Amino acid sequence: MHIKIPEQTEGGCSDIVSSSSFNTVAEAIVHFKCIKRRFFDVNSWELFMGEEQADFALCDDDGELLLEKAEVGNHVRIKIPGLHNYIGGSFDWVKIECIDTEEDEDSEIVFVRVRPCVNPMKKNGKIAHFHKEIATLSLLIKRDGSEISCEVHGRNEVPNTDHLTLLDKLRNEVVSLGGTVFASKFEWKNFTDGIIAKRNCR
Repeated sequence: MHIKIPEQTEGGCSDIVSSSSFNTVAEAIVHFKCIKRRFFDVNSWELFMGEEQADFALCDDDGELLLEKAEVGNHVRIKIPGLHNYIGGSFDWVKIECIDTEEDEDSEIVFVRVRPCVNPMKKNGKIAHFHKEIATLSLLIKRDGSEISCEVHGRNEVPNTDHLTLLDKLRNEVVSLGGTVFASKFEWKNFTDGIIAKRNCR
């Protein structure tokens, strides 16, 4: 499954992993079903990022809110507190370009990859994200026997500064280089920890 994570060729990169062990494989299987629901419920991701951090919304090709399981082709709208993106209509946008699953008797993997995209509500050809289109974010959850993990891998994280105003260029450079909590490894560590947490799982 890791072959689906793009090769790092330029810009920044990040790798965040959280894991949790269970007493039995049976317990891990039950919990993995729960975290799969969390993983595909994009509209609830903000619950795992910490207070007053980024908000996420799953949207269709026109930027309208979707209240369903994430699918390839869906957009994810991201609101970063305090640093609005004019091109994105105050939001940053990514598109889900890959979803894959693997399963056998003793392991399960669910993989999602997103990439910066245009604002689906404007469709003006301009990437509405603080990274260029070459960047990707790969997220996966995995069960290997009685151990469960969640991983986030950023690749080719190049600031998006093409064909933008000076203010938008500065904004994207700040966010891309980690000037906000959302862009930091700490913030994504909150996410990976929260997704696999044993609390509130039924």
